[in-house]
Amino acid sequence: MKQLIGILFVVIPFVLPARYVPKWKKQACEIPASQNEHSHYTCDDDGEVRCLPGWAGDLCDVPKCRPGCDPLNGYCDNPGECLCKLGFYGEKCNKCIPLPGCRNGFCKTSFECSCHKGWDGLFCSDPICRAECHPTRGYCDYPGECRCRLGWAGKNCKDCQVLPGCQHGYCTKPLECKCYPGYTGILCQIPICASTCDRKRGYCRKPGECRCKVGWWGKNCDKCYPYPGCVNGSCNRPWECNCKEGWGGMLCDEELNYCENNPKTCQNGSKCISLIKSEGNYKCLCREGTRGRNCEISEVSTNSSTDYIQANSTDLPSSTVETPPAI
Repeated sequence: MKQLIGILFVVIPFVLPARYVPKWKKQACEIPASQNEHSHYTCDDDGEVRCLPGWAGDLCDVPKCRPGCDPLNGYCDNPGECLCKLGFYGEKCNKCIPLPGCRNGFCKTSFECSCHKGWDGLFCSDPICRAECHPTRGYCDYPGECRCRLGWAGKNCKDCQVLPGCQHGYCTKPLECKCYPGYTGILCQIPICASTCDRKRGYCRKPGECRCKVGWWGKNCDKCYPYPGCVNGSCNRPWECNCKEGWGGMLCDEELNYCENNPKTCQNGSKCISLIKSEGNYKCLCREGTRGRNCEISEVSTNSSTDYIQANSTDLPSSTVETPPAI
């Protein structure tokens, strides 16, 4: 017996569930009072909210900012705007404002002051000097410089500066002038002469010397030059000509020997003094009671006294010549 096998197809109708529309959306389109002059949307035939151009959001209350406006640093109250938050600026609000007073720096975030190369400090106003520049003796106005403060010198301002005008000295501290051996004075400008050199009659141009001033000579400048042409004389100071005994004249070149050669010239026991020719060759110092050039005239009787009439100073011969002015 044959069996009939059949397959029964049962068609069950499928009904899609109704689309869920939030209550606020229904109210936005169904309740007329929800729409007003400040609303930025319209409703389509299906009751969907459609935002007006330039607006976004569920209720179309979020304005669309200018294209490119930084989403973190910018905002807008109306479509197409790009208003910057505090600390930022620029057309797209993508530029930060550095810390007020920042001089040689830049910012990555608002109110920051990151220094450019060669600058330091809160406001990047302090230049960084050359690496070897002394930290206290040197300074700089621009990066990489090394300018020395008063009293210091050298490439890196590590050397002291001598007192201005110091000639033969050195320093161990600023504006000092310590003399090298052989020099003295505030500026070490005076050479120290040989120890035996006469201080008044000699001088020197370099240490250890002894140069004589005009009119003096000798190793220690302690000997004077006599008057030029002085023959038989000497000097105590320059340009003198003090005659030796038995000599006279300006140059001590006339021998005083008249009395020796003419012993009987002066009479009556008077004393004979030899003079130079220009003064008459001789002078007789008469004893009391005699007179005349040769004391040949007797006025009173003589006695055994050997006293002589005192001659005036103008009658006595001089063995010295006139002293020239000291030089």
